[in-house]
Amino acid sequence: MRYYFDRFALDGDARQLLRGNDPVHLSPKALDLLLMLVEEHPRAIPKQEMYDRLWPSTYVVDGNLPVLVGEIREALDDHQRAIVRTVHGTGYAFAIAVRQTAQPEAGHLILLGDQQFRLGDGDNVVGREPAAAVCLASSSVSRRHAIISVSGTEARVTDLDSKNGTFIGSDRAGAGTLLTDGVLLRFGDIVVRYRRYLPDGITDTL
Repeated sequence: MRYYFDRFALDGDARQLLRGNDPVHLSPKALDLLLMLVEEHPRAIPKQEMYDRLWPSTYVVDGNLPVLVGEIREALDDHQRAIVRTVHGTGYAFAIAVRQTAQPEAGHLILLGDQQFRLGDGDNVVGREPAAAVCLASSSVSRRHAIISVSGTEARVTDLDSKNGTFIGSDRAGAGTLLTDGVLLRFGDIVVRYRRYLPDGITDTL
């Protein structure tokens, strides 16, 4: 999940705080606390709950929490304490509006003329057989010609000992060769283009 507030974005999956496009350093515990405050906003979280969630089954001195809050305020330029509010006698609360969006997944496509083959996570068979994820109806393509393995934002191609080979540009593909956005692939006599769509919804520039 990604959260937006003021000039900042907080990416819970990537565990990263951004000011615009620039990363802002936070220690791991401070990041844990910021995520807690943002996810629970605008609720005031009692100090004991924070200690229990940040340091379960571990005794820590009372001064640790204010140090983390101070680190967060410094990172957010919150010198007036308007973002992370101290709730006297209780704990702390995140005091400004937060917008959240789910991170879209990366998308991977094989383009052949007007045809588009969407690649799923895991192994995608390229070949002449109708059941192939990328079905190329050509006698130059083996029934199970190659595999394109997708994991997150990465896609890698492996030839399956095909008769006519798998090529990236003019180079024969090795085992698990990483694909870059816009690259041309040749399976037998069939040339296709690989496209990748990044998690922010922006396609890599060719």
